[in-house]
Amino acid sequence: MVAVVTGGTGFIGGHLVEVLRSRGVEVRLLRRAESRRGAGMDDASTHFVDFADAEALTHSPVWRGVTHCFHLGAATRARSAAEFERHNVAPTRHIARALAARGDTPPRLVYLSSLAASGPAPAADSPRRETDEPAPVEAYGASKLAGERAVAEFADRVPVTVIRPAAVYGPRDRDFLEAFRQALAPIAVYAAPAEQRLSIVHVRDVVGAVLAAADSPAAVGRTYFVAAERSVSWRELYGAVAAAAGRSLRAVQLPAWTLAAGAALGPLFARRGTVPLVSPHKVALARPRWWTCDASRARAELGWHAAVSFDDGVRETYAWYRDAGWLPAHSGVAGSIAPR
Repeated sequence: MVAVVTGGTGFIGGHLVEVLRSRGVEVRLLRRAESRRGAGMDDASTHFVDFADAEALTHSPVWRGVTHCFHLGAATRARSAAEFERHNVAPTRHIARALAARGDTPPRLVYLSSLAASGPAPAADSPRRETDEPAPVEAYGASKLAGERAVAEFADRVPVTVIRPAAVYGPRDRDFLEAFRQALAPIAVYAAPAEQRLSIVHVRDVVGAVLAAADSPAAVGRTYFVAAERSVSWRELYGAVAAAAGRSLRAVQLPAWTLAAGAALGPLFARRGTVPLVSPHKVALARPRWWTCDASRARAELGWHAAVSFDDGVRETYAWYRDAGWLPAHSGVAGSIAPR
């Protein structure tokens, strides 16, 4: 296998690259041209490209001899829907086009989408399934769905698989870090409803699903949710974090009106060039009662299963945050983590 990876310096991508290299795979990192600044010494395996330039991307030497492309790069935070579109949709289309141009044997493409592309579940006993009509409720999810549709445009020429992970946690993740900080505060605050249920999945299990899909001929043209079998509530998550730290949890629910007020002020911060703590995007994530999905298709067709238990995963993640110096730290308001 010779693999191109986008997002290889990020959270999920970094874990994927480690596993690929441990297996002796030649890995080439495809990164945004503007990230070259401050990147340090260039590695021969790193290729910097302008993802907005479809022609340059198509003719990049990065594709020579490649057998697989893992497209994990994406923006999970942005100031506007247009910014999500710019980072998550056009580059995805241009990558699929570049692979289609490789001739009769184009590389396998595994595209990392998100549960957010599908939207929340309608009821406690109706987790999202791949056959459901997608209904994203905020701009990030809409951009990931548009990315799915972009790769589908080339599905007759490129063997593609779409992976929709639920909320991903684990060592080096910065999104769940805020929830861990909040759970360890003297008085923790639930921004989303404490009983809102989330499908979650450990980063190692996401990597396992991505690689299982890449190895399976049956996965071509298929979409898979990836999540642990049991969903959790924010109350359960905070409690598990506190237990991992040997603390008792004291928590209060943030009133709904404070979220609405924060969402109204969010665009003002965006115009000043910052991503607001509370925004319409985050409020849209906090409102649904069930961000849940059913990963039975991945288990049946890929032979995949979530190997990391919830309690073990939380303990491992807490220990990594602590040892890395990320905890303790100033608490922020959690409860609006986008499924990835």
